[in-house]
Amino acid sequence: MLDVLASRPPYQRVLTISAKVENLKTPRFQSEIYSIEIPSTTTIETEIAFPKQLALQNENSTEIYYGPCSTNDLFQLLNFKEFGKGSYAKLYLTRRIHPWETYKEFYISAVDRRIQKRVATAKIQVQINQISLPPPVFERKTYLVEKDSIRAFITLIRVSARASRGTVVYRIEPESVPFDISPFAGDIFAQESLKNGRYEFEVVAEDSDQQESRASIKVSVGKNDHVEKQSLKKTPLYYDQRWNHYRNAAASNGSNRASRKVRRDRGNDLVLTLREDHPLGLLQQDVPLFPDEHISIAPLSNDYVIIHENGSIELMSRLNFEVQSDFQLNVQVYGKLKSRVQTIRFEITDVDEPPTFLNTPRPYLGVVPFERPVGFQVYQFYAKDENGDGDTDVEYRLINTDPPGMFTVDPLTGSVRTAFKRYKPGETYYVYVQAHDKTPTDPKASQESEIAVLELYSGDRAPQFMKSKYQSSIPEDLDIGYSVLKVDVHSFKPVNDFRTKGPVSYSLYSESGQEREPTSFFSIDPTSGLIHLRKYLDYDDPSQTRTFKLLAVAQQDNKESTATVEITVQDINDNAPTFSQPLYTATTKENIKIGEKILQVHAHDKDSGLNGRIIYAIDDPNFTINENGEISAARKLDADQNRDRFFIYRFNVTAEDRGQPRLKAYTTVHIRTENTNDEPPIFMPTREYHAWVAEDAQGGTPVVQIQAIDPDRDQISYAFLDQYGSEVMKLEMFEIDPDTGLVKLLPQVKPMDLMHFDSPYNLTVIAKDDGSCCTDTEHSIHSETAIVRVGISDVNNNRPEFPDCAVYSSIARLEEGQYQTNGPVILQVKAIDEDSSENGQIIYSLYYPRSESRKPFTIDAETGELRPAPHFIFDREIRAVEDVTVKATDRGERPLIGFCQFTVQILDVNDNDPVFSRATYETSISRGSPIGSSVLTVFAEDSDSPINAQITYSLLSDKTASVEHHSDADFFQIQNPNNGEITLVQNIPSNKDRFVFMIIASDNGHPEPRIGMAQVTVQVHEKQQSAPQWQTSPNCKQTITIDEDIPTYSLMFQCYAMAGDGSRHPIAYKMMNGVRLGTNHEQKFREFPEKIKGVDWVSVRNMQPLDYEQCSNYTLTITATDIISLVSTEKQFFVILNDKNDAVPRFTVDRFTGTIEEELTPAEYIEKFNSAIAVVKAEDADSTGPQSDIRYRILDDPGQKVSKYFRIDELTGEIFPLEKFDRELNDTFVFDVEARDSMQSSLPGASGPNKDIVKVQIFVSDINDNAPSFNQHKYEGRVRENAEIYEEILSVKASDSDRYSTLRYDVFAPEGGRIPFGVKTESGAVFVKEPLDFEKQNSYHLLLSVTDGKHNATTNLYIYIDDVNDNAPTFEKRVYETTIDEELMDVPMTIFHVKATDLDQDETSKQIIYRLEGQGVGEFFRVDRHTGRIEVIRPLDRDPPRGVPTWSFIVQAVDDDGQGLIGYADVKVHLRDINDNAPIFQGGDLYATVDENREPGDSGVYIMTVSAVDYDDPRTDNGVVEYSISINKEIDGEPLFRIDSNNGKLFVMVNINIMHND
Repeated sequence: MLDVLASRPPYQRVLTISAKVENLKTPRFQSEIYSIEIPSTTTIETEIAFPKQLALQNENSTEIYYGPCSTNDLFQLLNFKEFGKGSYAKLYLTRRIHPWETYKEFYISAVDRRIQKRVATAKIQVQINQISLPPPVFERKTYLVEKDSIRAFITLIRVSARASRGTVVYRIEPESVPFDISPFAGDIFAQESLKNGRYEFEVVAEDSDQQESRASIKVSVGKNDHVEKQSLKKTPLYYDQRWNHYRNAAASNGSNRASRKVRRDRGNDLVLTLREDHPLGLLQQDVPLFPDEHISIAPLSNDYVIIHENGSIELMSRLNFEVQSDFQLNVQVYGKLKSRVQTIRFEITDVDEPPTFLNTPRPYLGVVPFERPVGFQVYQFYAKDENGDGDTDVEYRLINTDPPGMFTVDPLTGSVRTAFKRYKPGETYYVYVQAHDKTPTDPKASQESEIAVLELYSGDRAPQFMKSKYQSSIPEDLDIGYSVLKVDVHSFKPVNDFRTKGPVSYSLYSESGQEREPTSFFSIDPTSGLIHLRKYLDYDDPSQTRTFKLLAVAQQDNKESTATVEITVQDINDNAPTFSQPLYTATTKENIKIGEKILQVHAHDKDSGLNGRIIYAIDDPNFTINENGEISAARKLDADQNRDRFFIYRFNVTAEDRGQPRLKAYTTVHIRTENTNDEPPIFMPTREYHAWVAEDAQGGTPVVQIQAIDPDRDQISYAFLDQYGSEVMKLEMFEIDPDTGLVKLLPQVKPMDLMHFDSPYNLTVIAKDDGSCCTDTEHSIHSETAIVRVGISDVNNNRPEFPDCAVYSSIARLEEGQYQTNGPVILQVKAIDEDSSENGQIIYSLYYPRSESRKPFTIDAETGELRPAPHFIFDREIRAVEDVTVKATDRGERPLIGFCQFTVQILDVNDNDPVFSRATYETSISRGSPIGSSVLTVFAEDSDSPINAQITYSLLSDKTASVEHHSDADFFQIQNPNNGEITLVQNIPSNKDRFVFMIIASDNGHPEPRIGMAQVTVQVHEKQQSAPQWQTSPNCKQTITIDEDIPTYSLMFQCYAMAGDGSRHPIAYKMMNGVRLGTNHEQKFREFPEKIKGVDWVSVRNMQPLDYEQCSNYTLTITATDIISLVSTEKQFFVILNDKNDAVPRFTVDRFTGTIEEELTPAEYIEKFNSAIAVVKAEDADSTGPQSDIRYRILDDPGQKVSKYFRIDELTGEIFPLEKFDRELNDTFVFDVEARDSMQSSLPGASGPNKDIVKVQIFVSDINDNAPSFNQHKYEGRVRENAEIYEEILSVKASDSDRYSTLRYDVFAPEGGRIPFGVKTESGAVFVKEPLDFEKQNSYHLLLSVTDGKHNATTNLYIYIDDVNDNAPTFEKRVYETTIDEELMDVPMTIFHVKATDLDQDETSKQIIYRLEGQGVGEFFRVDRHTGRIEVIRPLDRDPPRGVPTWSFIVQAVDDDGQGLIGYADVKVHLRDINDNAPIFQGGDLYATVDENREPGDSGVYIMTVSAVDYDDPRTDNGVVEYSISINKEIDGEPLFRIDSNNGKLFVMVNINIMHND
């Protein structure tokens, strides 16, 4: 063990350190040192996960607590428990890591709560890796603002910067510009109205790490020419100068970031200037707040002020300029729309204050030797200006000495020196000194201290205590040996230099008597003056004093001095509150007013002050409790929760004191609430019902079961409310059963009436109780209403139709191209369906045959908007029209379908260039050709539509040719821009042998014309050249007609041409491929040169199969060119195709559907609908004629001859019925329909006409033609009598052969009348509708009915009630009371025979067991569990501190042999007092003082009142105290004291003189 003295002036105490040697079994952490590295960017509340768990090794107890045992402000340690694995800790980051923090180290400990001892420690080491984050980044480096004028405080622009961490704060630099910025939003505004000028400044963005970035702001106001005329203060140069001055000054001063903050950093700072001598209390200035604002987390305080929630500022401590000249507070201001931070700066102004002496101890004492030279220093004063907080520039002035002239004072140092050589031993001298401020603020005002009095004694002095009175407060739970406080003294120097003083010795005495008596509770160390506790303290023990007044004595060389020591014992919270009863009970009505007292609980705490102040809490939100323990209802109570006409609220009350730690006590409260008729009926499951009636329903059909329950268990009746608010049982089409709430159609209602029915039909149903639940309360009726919405359930017998389908082809247009995004709406199709609800809701889709892979369109399923597919390319030149088939499907259970077919015309876009028939043209001309001669005719084609293919021609120089040809185009012209004929416009020079130029073809399209180019070369001959001439031959017809199925490589033409001059010049042939359909742009034809008998021929053959459906005729152009003269001529040939029957009819869809109602004859069907069941349609691509004339027929299967049920019109494809159908026998027909053309097929291997087959499906729709039937002839069910309202008992089931029939159920008594059961009309679930009571009726015979709206069926239902224990025993009395004598020894003694009865009739409910609960049960009272006899088994005490005047407890009666319901009664045993307690004086010995020589008079001199208590009943003589003096002192035969026998007042009856009386 090791004792250590801990000192913190003026206190000291001794600490004892015990070291214990651990063995191997001593608990240890899993690691002695936990080390980890974390980045500085770690976010708050992140777990710091170590490699090993923060827990003890091999410890599975959950009673280990982990906590820090050294200072740490960055991390928090949290404890966790895991079953079977014990407790462990986790470390979390609690705040943001600062940039300067790189390493943290602290210790944690494990405390075993079972032994309340620390068992292990470990070190935590956290290495922080500082990660540099970039500064804020502005969206732009420069912001430009131009305005004609600028008004003050209007936002000009918002700047924004992103920070890596924290919130960005903005400011403007320099401050001199007339602009400001919102520090958090970044909104820049002018501080004054501006008309003209240019301004440049910077916005600084600062993040939470105090990193900065800048953006330049340039503002131009008004016209520039005005700006130049402005004074210097409006020019950018001025601001640049100010800005540079600002930055240079900041750099030269080396100021830190905080000192460089400009005005905007504080935004709307509130600056208050206070004198340091400002009086305490509320300041005149408040924090400015808007009406909806308040200070958050108020009150907010520091060492000097408190900021209250309403913005008021209160000065709490004296200001001191010399200690702190300014400070600031930041408060959070919250408003409805936004919050803000308000900075309040306090600037303290100095007040000139006088000097103050700082010498200690006081009074000022000293010694002066008997003989010393003049000027010997015996004392030195020390003073400072500003009440001791200023400088030492003061002057010490000697006021006087007593006797005069005995000492001097140095005015600069304050030294007190002798003025004589010798001083009389034993004489006392006084020196009076004052300190004067040498540098006052106001030179005319004098600042002087109070006069200090120094007492000098000529001789040795006793040591002087540093304080005249020592005070200390200690808690009552201190351990013996604890250091309470330390007294110390100032020891004076000896007046004799040849002698040294002895040590100072301390002693401690009680100050209570004339004699010095050692105190038994404290001791003092004679050497150090340290006071220790010797005896345990107990604040709550009335025999111990709570304030010890002691006398400390310091002795040195037989001289002593004393000081008063006052030690106050502080109460600690070591007593938990205790309730007077463990169980409190009360009975009240459920309609008790909120806040009205129901009962009061009471708890007592022996501690005092906050430790003994009790706050009550309650764990049931239905009640509230005040500081007096009074319990009242916090909300409306409900006695109907268990449908027992009463309900017992059971909850706990907590009594908690305000000490630290806070201690608690608990008690249980049972409050029985009794029922009153205070609640209206409640509709189940909701106040809004939705029901449906089939459109073919008959009168009397059940519609919906309305169900309401009454929490008060009243009987409920139902009715409609008409338009006038009157209660009726029948409305226009409905009636309601007043007992069951079943809503039906009126008997006379017919389906035709429902056709004119506005759906939905709104009904208002009222449910009323009869107030029969509570006969002891005022009779009142409560009601509630519900809304019933009845709709007509549609039958899906109409398919969707497109009324405008015929016009879609004429309005559907789309430009060619690709629409990858935002495709336009081509057309919005619209289908209508005469059905309602889901049967009339339509879904649109596109129909494509299964073999079709092209899907050029999409359609919106809900709106019918047709759009181009995003990945499809539309090309008018390939396909100018697209076919569309839209399918409309309703949402019926068996959906019906409608189709609409139309075409979308693809509009041309000028996306093709004109193309010349040749890439280059060559011809020749005679040099002597006259002007105007035709040189060449060119031809260009454009595959765009005519509006984008209006070709015109022009000539252009060929810059790619040599220089001598650059002007060749000037010799020629286009005679007519529309036909491409080139003519000569100048004579050909003699030196020109060849011309080269370009010809341009423009299509003149929109929005921009496109062009094509070809090169033209003209050879110049000396004489005229003739063009080749085409010759006639049998195989060279200009027009031929062929069948479309002609074989490939068949000969079309065989022709030849001869040179124009009759020579045998070789001839070359070339076929031109056009760009339009029918001009061989697909190169289906090809020319073949041939040599026949030395003559050049050309043959044309088809190289691909031909298709009439693609193109019915072709125009082929062949050019013949004389190779020698290069002169050409063209010839056109025409090929006409004959159509063959090679296209097979194709149905437009893969399956056609239709619907027909059952039980309709063909004639009735035609009369009712006047339309076909379904229409099939096929198309044939062949040309008009028998090859495309389609006929339809129905194909019968071998096993089903469908043609006897249906017929089809062979021309139109319309299908009609031939028979009447029964859906229950066959609900659908599927058959094949064939479409064939009227001509023999031309397809290879085919015989007969071309044909196609499609599936047709005809659905037979159901009508209500079958009655429903129950699945059982009799139903039985059982239910407990305490079943909840709306609890289901069983479900009945009926079936109907009709497929879509809607069944409705009802239940009623055979003889009529009210029944406590209902049935859900839609599901057939039988449920409890009203409370059941086995004792009243234990079985019911009912009838169940079901209807499909037209047909009905009934069956029997038997329901049996099972008895339950639902009645608690009831005592004969609510309260049992008696009075007996206290301390009665004749025990055990019977005081009551209680008895309880049970209304339940079963034997188990009658087996009642009695129990006691509450105060004194088991220790003082007991009950016979079978007979109810209550006995006192020990003497009872009524007197404090342990007795009570009345003993209260609860007697319980529990049925079902102690396992069932509980009944309660209160028991109160009052005690009659006996005189068994003597009076007791409190507070120990009493002391008083009296002035000497005071005449007592007749009554005497009052000196004190003595008081005694008697714990017996104060209402009787047993507790009345009478006072007297047992031993009295006499002076001169007269008694010294007199006491008042009634009140204990003590008087002195004689004149006391200290000199003459002992």
